Amino acid sequence: MSKLLNELPASASNNESLILQALNSSNQRQVAEKVRVDASILSRMKTDKKSNGLTEVEFISSLLTAIGLKVVPESDVYCSPAIAEATRVYLAHAFTSPEYMRILFK
Repeated sequence: MSKLLNELPASASNNESLILQALNSSNQRQVAEKVRVDASILSRMKTDKKSNGLTEVEFISSLLTAIGLKVVPESDVYCSPAIAEATRVYLAHAFTSPEYMRILFK
């Protein structure tokens, strides 16, 4: 595999950042137990560069980006662009409706 550019694309960098933040704010020993590895493996995944010049976390982040996925907090709720647009149109119409405004500010 050829060496990749030193900088990750913005979306891969964002994925990496979220993964690292989550790992750093968690109890890594408990995380390691859940995935059935030694805690030192998690540490190495964050720091050890492989032959492609990436850490395992950077590689996973790049892989997710390459296949069109992203990392988000588990508590986030997904909404497709189509649903978001439909909601925007619905709300725009609702706020121009005198009946809706009457109900809202009752």
